[in-house]
Amino acid sequence: MTITSVALVGLGAVGAMYAWRLQQYMGFDSLEVLVDAKRFERYKKDGIFLNGTRTDFNLKLAGDIERSVDLVIIATKNNHLDEVLELIEPCVGSHTMLLSLLNGLDSEDLLEKRFGEQHVLYGFTTALDSTRHDNSIDFSNEGTVYIGESNNQVTERLAAVKTLLNESGIACKIPQDIHLEMWSKFMVNVSINTISAITRATYGQCVSIGPIRNLIIETQKEVIALARASKIIGLDEHYIDRYQAIFASLEPSGKTSMLQDVEAKRPTENQWFCKKASQIGRKLGINTPLCDFLGEIVEGIDMLAASKN
Repeated sequence: MTITSVALVGLGAVGAMYAWRLQQYMGFDSLEVLVDAKRFERYKKDGIFLNGTRTDFNLKLAGDIERSVDLVIIATKNNHLDEVLELIEPCVGSHTMLLSLLNGLDSEDLLEKRFGEQHVLYGFTTALDSTRHDNSIDFSNEGTVYIGESNNQVTERLAAVKTLLNESGIACKIPQDIHLEMWSKFMVNVSINTISAITRATYGQCVSIGPIRNLIIETQKEVIALARASKIIGLDEHYIDRYQAIFASLEPSGKTSMLQDVEAKRPTENQWFCKKASQIGRKLGINTPLCDFLGEIVEGIDMLAASKN
């Protein structure tokens, strides 16, 4: 199985970087970047700059899409997912695969409800340090994409996606248990993203400043307890050590996506991070005092930003 056509939505810090890699490998016409009318005009006029170099993409409005594609990659934020579902619908045919790289635990379920389980792959990206300022994106580490089927089978289509990404220069792995790995990323989002957004700490500071590092670790332990109660096997403190090493390897001045959102006064993904952890805790009868407290702080930050816009 060979993938010859891809549509991608979301030209942010993650999507633009991977769109650039795919376009270089597949060719300009084989990758369609789906945008709304407002973004279409802005990107045509101002472009996207990756590490200082302007990169133009094959931009498409939903009304201009003439065919379904083999693969749709979703690389937006969670708060844009409802509009994304409408945007990608013309691209989805009987054979189309849908790969969400969104943070959190919810997007695959929403895609399955809208388009059917048979279309949806599970995935996420980690260990990248891209930073976005308006239409400029700078990065030194491009991260790794993890993908899997819901049942963890290594299917022909899954192998084809891995081959496409790897040959495009995007590191891609198929783990033994995609749900375990997604929970490990959720653990990171709940802890490092949230605490960095509150403290304004960079990647380097999250690792090197003791009180911040300790708060991150204690928050991660709450998520590990939730994972165990949710029958996720294998998420333990080894993952805490693993992610400490990953973040120590990133650009020390780099910033998490949530910190970038707070600094730009954009809405955060708090609803899908600490608020989600608290929701799971209430459902399972497990106390999550740190997640509860941190989620309330970020909710207040969001409300303050909204009141000033």
